[in-house]
Amino acid sequence: MMVGLWIALCATAVGCVLNEPELPTRGVVVSGPPPAPVREEKPAAPGPQAVWISGYWHWTGMQYTWVPGHWDAPPPGATWAAPVYSVREGKYFYESGGWRNAIR
Repeated sequence: MMVGLWIALCATAVGCVLNEPELPTRGVVVSGPPPAPVREEKPAAPGPQAVWISGYWHWTGMQYTWVPGHWDAPPPGATWAAPVYSVREGKYFYESGGWRNAIR
């Protein structure tokens, strides 16, 4: 009886497949790609610590809106990550930009 149970357990274990969970989708689905970037002039930096943030199209939830380029003071230990626009499985995605903590 124990041998039969052991064979059944082994046969079941061989047929098992462990699937890795899918990573959550990054970004939000949007209606399409953003318009072409707006050409802007980069003014002189207001100070040595200022970081230039290039203008970009931001998804508002209904449409893209242009955020003009500007100088900004970074939070300590952070770097600017520009927004990302991508196409996956035929859908357009938008991932917002922002200050990200540097990996240590």
